[in-house]
Amino acid sequence: MKSAAFLLAGLLMAAPTQALAQTVTVGTATPGSLFHSAGTAVASVVNEKAGMRAMLQPFASANVYIPAVNEGDIDLGVGTAHEIGAALVGAEHFEGRPQEGLRAVGTMFPLRFGIFVRADSDIETLADLRGRTLPGGYSSQQIAATMMDAIYTSAGLTVDDVETVTVANTVAGADDFATGRVDAFFFALGAAKVSEVDAAVGGLRVLPFKNTEEELEAVRQFLPQAYFREEQPGPANPGIEEPMMALAIDAVAFASASTSDDVIYAVTKALHENKDALVASFPAFRGFEPDSMARPLDPIEYHPGALRYFEEIGIADDE
Repeated sequence: MKSAAFLLAGLLMAAPTQALAQTVTVGTATPGSLFHSAGTAVASVVNEKAGMRAMLQPFASANVYIPAVNEGDIDLGVGTAHEIGAALVGAEHFEGRPQEGLRAVGTMFPLRFGIFVRADSDIETLADLRGRTLPGGYSSQQIAATMMDAIYTSAGLTVDDVETVTVANTVAGADDFATGRVDAFFFALGAAKVSEVDAAVGGLRVLPFKNTEEELEAVRQFLPQAYFREEQPGPANPGIEEPMMALAIDAVAFASASTSDDVIYAVTKALHENKDALVASFPAFRGFEPDSMARPLDPIEYHPGALRYFEEIGIADDE
């Protein structure tokens, strides 16, 4: 909360006086997580480029702030296409609680994720996780449990094949890894927390996928929208030692159906026109393709304000 307060103070000091008339709230996950960094980048661009005042509202994870967006208590958030779709129809951890007030603003970037171990670990493959200790439970970030199930299945494992230490979210799991409580941890590639843990333990390594049709078919039992994506070594990818395949699923900016069309039009326009500013705030936006913002996200519908902008610039999907 303290880091969010400092960011908000900075955003407000940087904002033009006339921008203070309209306030937009942006839900984020725990500081250090990928969706905190992504939400911060969106808030920064909204504040600086859309002529509005952006306020960050941190939560434990997306599955906590998704209902807040649905109810109109929060205007915007960033989450996975899978989780937003499940929430909309009331599936998985939203079973019996359909969040019908969710609308898409645009596809943002590939959320790349995997399992991290120490660079000198004897765990070389995902199958080597059998019998090891990993974070589990993810009581306040249940999409992480679904993603872990997908990863285990890709290696012919289930959660019953490992020992688990119950955690609230992926940040807590990374902290347990840094203290030696678990042998590996799950996280998004390129997140601030990964860099922190990498420095704390003297180096990380991501366990690779084989990139076979059988492996992807297994993954898609849990994450139908997932795909493999080649990752390259570099400062923005701690844990990647050589070109390798990681799993990815699209991150999506989403909004409340009750947020005005004019506000979402202005937000969508600002995001589409300011990739460089998004990247400067959070490097994961290097994967952002502005002219692909409007690609179909069934069952998620786009907010009318976003559709108006997409139609205006000629990138709206006919369907």
